[in-house]
Amino acid sequence: MSETNGQLKIDAVIDGKTADIERIDNTIFMEMAGVSMALDQLRKSLDKLKMHLNEREFEKASQLGYQDVAQEFVFVQRTLAGLQTAVHQKEAFISTIAQEINGSYEDAAPYVEGRMQSAIKKSAVCIEINETKT
Repeated sequence: MSETNGQLKIDAVIDGKTADIERIDNTIFMEMAGVSMALDQLRKSLDKLKMHLNEREFEKASQLGYQDVAQEFVFVQRTLAGLQTAVHQKEAFISTIAQEINGSYEDAAPYVEGRMQSAIKKSAVCIEINETKT
């Protein structure tokens, strides 16, 4: 099978899976939002902890560390677990595409990720926005 025929086959298979790609993309974005929110909460708790330490309020700092900071850290871990699950779903999907095209994961991954909004690096988006402004 030539390179062009292989690419056409991959494109045809992926075109039929657009809804699945969008669903996985949406799941990844939702999980990323959860992680961001959890990190913000953890930062707020750490800022309060730092404030208590700077004010030499060691008992309050200790209490905050065992309550709020610990809770927020666990929240970050739980949201990261959700993100990890979403990434596993994406990888399983890519494996399914690879089987359908009788190729390897490495053959299918660039084509699938090329259709996913969640695979676009944030720095690439910033560069594109800046180029549009000039």
